[in-house]
Amino acid sequence: MLIPDVLALPLAEAIARLEAAEIGYTVADTQPPRRQNEVVAEKIAVEYVVRQSLLSDNKVALVTVKKYRKEVLENGISNQ
Repeated sequence: MLIPDVLALPLAEAIARLEAAEIGYTVADTQPPRRQNEVVAEKIAVEYVVRQSLLSDNKVALVTVKKYRKEVLENGISNQ
């Protein structure tokens, strides 16, 4: 069985690739310690795969981290 490499991809894309290859998966999300209790208002979170490993039942375990960025208007100026 060929497992697609989904490391460093956004989680949505990684899941799409694994489902297309008919491979089961589990997801565990993590956050940096400084972000765990922080309320992140007006920021967009994108989840990325930072670790991928094969489990004994032919599933893939994914570990993700959220990257936060400010919402930006079309002309490049951020909303305030």
